[in-house]
Amino acid sequence: MEHVDYKALCRELFGTTDVSELKKIAAQVNQKNPRQAGRKKKFTNEDIAAMRKLRADGVPMQTIADRYGTSRQIVSKYLNQAPDAGYTMRMTLMYQNKPCTAIDVNFLQNKIRIQNYTKDILHRAFGVKENPTWEDFYVFLQDRCFPRTRGNVKTLLAGLGLQDYDSLQIVEKTNGRTAEDDLWLKFQYYGRTGA
Repeated sequence: MEHVDYKALCRELFGTTDVSELKKIAAQVNQKNPRQAGRKKKFTNEDIAAMRKLRADGVPMQTIADRYGTSRQIVSKYLNQAPDAGYTMRMTLMYQNKPCTAIDVNFLQNKIRIQNYTKDILHRAFGVKENPTWEDFYVFLQDRCFPRTRGNVKTLLAGLGLQDYDSLQIVEKTNGRTAEDDLWLKFQYYGRTGA
């Protein structure tokens, strides 16, 4: 039977024979992720709430990103997370190029949820209402359309490729633009992931 000099072997393999050093090396080897590599959730819920408040106060995305030591894209990812299951559309009311209110729409349950990004109630989709109803949403859509009673409504509908007056379809075609203001709608669609 061959005699093995374990002390020399440890020195050759690990560069040390010190027992405490060898234990540290063994602990690192047994650790599943010794470098702590991989993506980590970078921001806490408190951080995200603070970012939303800054954005609502009109702070530019780049300034928020600089404050948190990240990129605008990462801040945007956290502030614009996809809606929960059942919500298949996000409609964002914009003022020029600034988001004012995100409206998540669940058509199966006739529910909406909103996120205001501004304190200016004139630029919010529902003004001071924080929990608008489905009926409020319907009124909002009608306000972003030409009136149903307009004299040339059939011509306008034909120009949009529509046969019937449907306020949702109209705002999708016109982006909710009206002659009265600089507000418009941006749409995002999500696959149905639940009811």
